[in-house]
Amino acid sequence: MADAGLDDQKIFTWFELVNAEFIIRACANRTVEVYNDRLDRWEVELLDDLTATLPLPLKLRVAFTHARKVRIVDVALGWLMIRLPQTQQVLWVLVAHCPDLFERDLVLLTNVPLRTAHDAIMVYTEWRYRPQIEHTYRFDQEDGLNVEDVCVRTLERMRRIFALILLATLFVYHVAHTWPHQMVLWLRRLGGKLGLSGDRDGPYVLLAGIRAVLIAAATLSFSRKHPFPRPK
Repeated sequence: MADAGLDDQKIFTWFELVNAEFIIRACANRTVEVYNDRLDRWEVELLDDLTATLPLPLKLRVAFTHARKVRIVDVALGWLMIRLPQTQQVLWVLVAHCPDLFERDLVLLTNVPLRTAHDAIMVYTEWRYRPQIEHTYRFDQEDGLNVEDVCVRTLERMRRIFALILLATLFVYHVAHTWPHQMVLWLRRLGGKLGLSGDRDGPYVLLAGIRAVLIAAATLSFSRKHPFPRPK
């Protein structure tokens, strides 16, 4: 699952090459092809035009939690199969209409086949799990490892950066969950944990502590080879 930042055909192609499934929120209008059963052919349409007129036959009542408050709302779902003209890759579009919560319809692109109402519910439900892992996403993207600050253009470079960020994230969580408590607490204190109720806990201060250890080790290694110059 990914937000609109990964709405990129290079990403779609990569998922197909590695035989992996994805659900990505669409942000860009694009030309797509839709199969016309009556004429037995693919026809070119704009994605925004399709989603604006797509029938929404499936009605759901779901619970959304925001600021620890639960709200029950009605959601209408519609879906269809499309094809990307440039790559001929077949995808599915899922549209969620909920005017009580969203000003615009939620449009999801996926390579998971949506042939039945059960398939549509499954994909939409999986997408709704995304906020529950938002803390991990935020640690990767923004305040922690800052993957969004890394600017690369090619798909191969994106793949390498994502792999390195994932390994770093897994290492931090591995330390937090497997190292002895006193060691982890020492690293957290080194990272700025003061024992106050307002401390920013979780992986952030732990990452800061690990970073401080690595910087100190690099500094000591450098100083052994290049001692600080003494005044003559």
